[in-house]
Amino acid sequence: MTPPPQSPAPVSQPMPMDRAILWNPVKKEGAGRPSGRAPYPVFFQQEAVAALQDHLKASPAQAIFGFLIGSLYRDPETGVLYAVIDKTLRLNQAIYGDKTEVVVARLWDRMQEQLARASGRLLGWYHSHPGQGLSLTTHDVETHVKFFAEPWQVAVLVAADGEGVIGGFFRAGSSAAWAETPMAFYELLQPDSIRADGKKRSFITWKNYKAYNPVSPKTAPAPAPRPSPPPSPPAADDLPFIRTSADDEAAPARPAKAHPTAPVFVPDEPPPPLPAVRSQPSPPPAPRRPSPAPPPREAPRAPRRTPAPTFRLLDQKGPAPRRRSRRGPWLTLLAILLIGGGGAAAAYWYYFMRQPGAPLPFGLDSLPFGLGRRTPPPVATAPPPATRPGAAAPRADTMFVRFDRLSDTLSSAVRNYHDRAALFANRQIDCAALARGLVAIENLWINYNAERSARIASFDARRAARDQGLYAGVDSVEGQFEKSHCPRP
Repeated sequence: MTPPPQSPAPVSQPMPMDRAILWNPVKKEGAGRPSGRAPYPVFFQQEAVAALQDHLKASPAQAIFGFLIGSLYRDPETGVLYAVIDKTLRLNQAIYGDKTEVVVARLWDRMQEQLARASGRLLGWYHSHPGQGLSLTTHDVETHVKFFAEPWQVAVLVAADGEGVIGGFFRAGSSAAWAETPMAFYELLQPDSIRADGKKRSFITWKNYKAYNPVSPKTAPAPAPRPSPPPSPPAADDLPFIRTSADDEAAPARPAKAHPTAPVFVPDEPPPPLPAVRSQPSPPPAPRRPSPAPPPREAPRAPRRTPAPTFRLLDQKGPAPRRRSRRGPWLTLLAILLIGGGGAAAAYWYYFMRQPGAPLPFGLDSLPFGLGRRTPPPVATAPPPATRPGAAAPRADTMFVRFDRLSDTLSSAVRNYHDRAALFANRQIDCAALARGLVAIENLWINYNAERSARIASFDARRAARDQGLYAGVDSVEGQFEKSHCPRP
């Protein structure tokens, strides 16, 4: 068995809560809270959901097998590591018995080759054993522990009965009952699965799971699976063939070849004249009769021409201006005296006789020759509504102030706990320091839930998505603390 190749680091990307549906297992009577407090939330894309359910429909009476591939991401706000399953590697032949460890061992090298071509990460496997209930068998547990030891890898178990389809996500944990306790997961929606009114269309038909988000009613059944080609004969080493869910997609239609049109050439010069064609000699013309003399013609008139506009060059002198009639110099002297006297009178009145704030005469705003400008009288302004006597101050809308503050504090506490968990993994702090971070989150979670219950009816899309992100973050903290084997405070 060839060791798996080195995987890339997780990509930093916020959890897509706004286009996801949280699915929780139906709680049984007398059972505790299901194992949804997983440190690595799982998002199951609808393309992969349809591929898995089509595989189950193709073989409802015999066991099926396949691998789950996708990518790992880290939320930059809460620091939570989560997985997104977007493809399936499907075994196109049914298996017999429950020796899944033998099947995985024989297919491991071929699966790694296809995984490298798909540029994905192995996130788990899926399996069905009809008629045996919804729990992993002893052989399934051995297969998962041996080949899927990473903490984010999951096992998906599906089965079809007379009443519908059941399924479950399982992940190895510290509790001995992890193989019998399904965990919560998120269904990642396609863009066309979100309606304009905010309702979401789901592909999950498992009757043992319940959706947390509102889901639009399934008015139309899911599209029928495409008929799969007949299984190819086994190779020399008797290994079945594996194909991905992308193989079920129809090949894109080839565009029809367009026939090129004949080119059109435009000559640059006129074509040469055609050669003269020799004609037969024509018979001699008949003698013409003398016609009367035409009347005398008038002499042709010269055509009328529109006079062209005249232009003058810049250096040419134009026509001499018309001379005005000479007037006596006494008119100029009288105008100067009037202007000077009026200006002096206005200045004297402005600086000595005018009261402050009085208007200038004749509706003037300022005096000529820079003598001054009119100072507008002060305009009384009404006090703002908040400062008027007897008026009440406007009240700020404080409906979500406390809720948003608690959300920010809880998000910061989750990030602080992940930092503590990293120090604990490096043995730099002890269990007591790690437990103090858990106690702080639990106290904040109690206050947050009390405020959330009072405000959840008025949530907008942003607050609803953040509420689900904080829910996943607190679940991640609980799961990590259980794996630390530290005593609970």
